[in-house]
Amino acid sequence: MTKETKIHLSSIADDTDLRSLQVRIGDKDLKTPTKAIATNSFYKDTSFPKELCDLQELFLKFDEESLVKKDQDIKFSSEKNRQLKREKEKANSCPYFCLLEFKNKGENWRYPTEKEIEILTNVAYSHSDITPIPSIPKAARNLNVENFDAFVKYLDSCYESIEIRNKKNIMGYIPATVSLFGRELINYYLDKGINAYYVDFDGRMITNYIDMLNAMKRELAKRGYEENHLFHFVNASYGKSINDQKVLSARDILGFGYGLDSLGGIHSGPKRNPEFYEKLKTMKNISRNTKRLLNVKDYGYYRFDSVKDNLDSVYPSDALISMDELNTSTESRLEKYLKIVNLQQQCIEADKLAQVTTEEPNKSLEYFKSKKNVLKNDLKYLSKSSN
Repeated sequence: MTKETKIHLSSIADDTDLRSLQVRIGDKDLKTPTKAIATNSFYKDTSFPKELCDLQELFLKFDEESLVKKDQDIKFSSEKNRQLKREKEKANSCPYFCLLEFKNKGENWRYPTEKEIEILTNVAYSHSDITPIPSIPKAARNLNVENFDAFVKYLDSCYESIEIRNKKNIMGYIPATVSLFGRELINYYLDKGINAYYVDFDGRMITNYIDMLNAMKRELAKRGYEENHLFHFVNASYGKSINDQKVLSARDILGFGYGLDSLGGIHSGPKRNPEFYEKLKTMKNISRNTKRLLNVKDYGYYRFDSVKDNLDSVYPSDALISMDELNTSTESRLEKYLKIVNLQQQCIEADKLAQVTTEEPNKSLEYFKSKKNVLKNDLKYLSKSSN
């Protein structure tokens, strides 16, 4: 049976669920709240500050064909391993884990077979300091009372596959869903000694699942794990970045105020048929609208083309990339530069929020209120008095 992840509460806010934990991952400690870094957008010469490298999130996506290649094709498998090795080398030796996503081809969804689960869990285990159970978004989107047992059976298979030869903690997989399933999954994992989880919001906003989050927290409290658990969260939307709006609120960062501990990346892919996205391209300038710059001073994700002529008004003074470097005609380079700058700012802000819980625990809501792009409705959700 896997051992529980060692977690110690350092501080907690009085007026929101913002908190700071000390967590043992592998043989290293990390402090939350934290932004997990992804280095796949880094260039060879990108030097990310070591003090911001608390945790690294690696990510691989497989279907039935690529999974067979990973297991049987030495060239394909070696290249995937080299890719992950290169990414790890850019993260200053911080603790890391590899999230895997399985999506079978075609419109119909299915669970991975026993053999596919064996390959998936082996890859996750081999490239992680704490082993995440692989995600299956197609199945998760179709969860209901009638088929929930099949989902639990999938989790059982993953758990048993990892436990055949396990020397690491396990990170549970929780898709954003209804409250009932959130409660069931918390109890399922606690019964197996798992108190660290990643919540997959599948490209949707956290506020859509406030009731589920509260239900899980209540269940954790009932079991004596109110502050002895870790919530990593991925695919959290800050709004539809494809929209024409010049600025969108940084709702992903607000996740920390809801008691989530570690912010991961956006990996969720298309959920509709290709024809829908072709039509969308004729209606919106997707390339323009998705290039956004984060300003942590006001929690705004600014559409880059709307601020580039007055960039110094919102550009971080401590950014790793200079403003001059953003004057590039290469779209892919600009996109990578913005990802690096935004990642750095998210890391800095996570550290700042840890400081808020320690120094001014009764003023965390006031801190979020001071950010002009935080929406009033979100502040209402954040307040402990409304939860």
